[in-house]
Amino acid sequence: MNWFKWLLAALVGLIAITVFYLLVLFDLNDFKAGITQKVQQQTGRQLHISGDIGWTIYPSLGLSLSDVTLSNPEGFVPEQMLEVSTMVAAVALMPLLNKDLQIQQLHLDGVTANLVTAKNGRTSMDGLTSDKAAVSAQAETTALASQQLQLEDVSIRNLQLNMISEGSPTQSLTLKSLNLTDFKANEWAPLDFELLVKSDPTQLSVKGSAQLQLSNNNQLVQLKDFVLDTEFQGLPLKQLVLETDLKLALDTKQLDWQWQKLELDDIRGSGQLAVNYAKQAVVKLDLKLDEVDAAAYMVENTSTTEAEVAANTEPDLTALRQFELDLKLAVKTLKVSGLHTENLQLSLTNKAGLVQIQNASADLYDGKVVAKATLDARKTPVSYSFNQQLSGLALRRMLIDGADIDLLSGTAKLSIEGKGQSLLPERIKKNLLANGSFEITDGSLYGVNIAQMIRNAKATLKNEAQSTDNTEQKTDFSSLTGSFNLTDGLLTNPDLKMAAPLLRLAGKGSANLLTEALDYQLITALVNTSKGQGGKEKDELVGVEIPLKISGTLQEPKYSLDTKALFETQLKDKVETQKDKLKNKLLEKLGGL
Repeated sequence: MNWFKWLLAALVGLIAITVFYLLVLFDLNDFKAGITQKVQQQTGRQLHISGDIGWTIYPSLGLSLSDVTLSNPEGFVPEQMLEVSTMVAAVALMPLLNKDLQIQQLHLDGVTANLVTAKNGRTSMDGLTSDKAAVSAQAETTALASQQLQLEDVSIRNLQLNMISEGSPTQSLTLKSLNLTDFKANEWAPLDFELLVKSDPTQLSVKGSAQLQLSNNNQLVQLKDFVLDTEFQGLPLKQLVLETDLKLALDTKQLDWQWQKLELDDIRGSGQLAVNYAKQAVVKLDLKLDEVDAAAYMVENTSTTEAEVAANTEPDLTALRQFELDLKLAVKTLKVSGLHTENLQLSLTNKAGLVQIQNASADLYDGKVVAKATLDARKTPVSYSFNQQLSGLALRRMLIDGADIDLLSGTAKLSIEGKGQSLLPERIKKNLLANGSFEITDGSLYGVNIAQMIRNAKATLKNEAQSTDNTEQKTDFSSLTGSFNLTDGLLTNPDLKMAAPLLRLAGKGSANLLTEALDYQLITALVNTSKGQGGKEKDELVGVEIPLKISGTLQEPKYSLDTKALFETQLKDKVETQKDKLKNKLLEKLGGL
């Protein structure tokens, strides 16, 4: 066994000599001048290593750097592009003896990167991405991809990235901490991080944890049990929590992200996202959500100037031309602009700026809505078209919730088809071309009792007392039908017809969507007894046609009868009656001759 003792002693001695050589005789600082000179030659930048380049022994043999700076191009502010307070890289000892540097652990603390974009388009990266450097970087990346990753542990503290554009607010990303331990290729390793994103006036605080795995060829990155908790400031959003699994294939440029749990403030749901970015990005998104109230995310304009600018500026939708999208959305309950819908199903595609809603359906106020639409953002201003069918709607509740108008009730059926240009609110009203038809059954027209108006008008003509009715002012009808056309903000209705137990009504009119003014000229006539609405068993005005005018606005309509026409009609009827009486008397006398 003496030979074994001698072999062990020799091995220990060799290691001791190697460590003594590396730590005492081999001075890494001798390489400073060569490193800075090479950086100057390759990039034209100034690299300064103010601290010593030294060795670390515990917990493993490694290299340490401190107070390192790399300058921005001349004339840029701030002067330094990169500042590193402390960097420690632990290396494998045996490969180092063969001049093979394999970093197994990396610790960074206090890193600041300032990426500046000047008004003339120059950036901090200019000179770092030359063709020669790009070829070299590509060769190194290929070499690394063919090797098994040796970086087992990573610890980063206080890494700040500042994105500075001259004349614009600075945006910054601060990686407060990142820890990755026991990381080996093709094995799961625990990862946790915390970062802060600032872009005045918004701020995002993100905490995350996951199990990370990297394939042997470094081309497949996977995260399981991936939890993200994000808090927002300066936005209508408050908090986003995700529990997910993620897979990123670097060779095929394919991202697959499964969201088992999605919590956005009070919204609960799940979904999945797939993105292929090999050429033009192709995005597939499938979302299933419970209750969504869009009012919680409406941003109020506190500045009158900003509001005026926004109201007169077309939305910039050029980004839609840069990717393809296939979206499927299911929402159990959705509240938008006061309207309530249930069981929303939406299928939407975008191909280079051509957005199409192939199928959209929802339960809406006891009824159903089915729609198709197209938005063409390939040119400015954008154009759009749509086709919408609604049936079985409880009309009164929908009008009150959606437009704060208490005008009509009943069960409504509506068909509308339209097209237009521009997404500015006023231009939508003016440019929209639409036509359609409607049918409302078993409803009421609120704010007026037409039958009572007629009786009161007759009483006025006869100097009789008007009837008083303290019940709700409304006109019941069994059906209300018509068609409409919309041009230049003016909605015209040429064939309005109402059938009611007490009266018939027909005529035409218009509603100006720009001013909300109403202008209707109608003819109404009693066709039955008015008993039950304050009348007698038999009404003298049955069958008499009387002009009715509707004016005012959608919010406050005004109704008025043409009493002059009523008087003339009554007078004409009396004259005809007297003529008949005289004729009968004359015939009687002639018959007696």
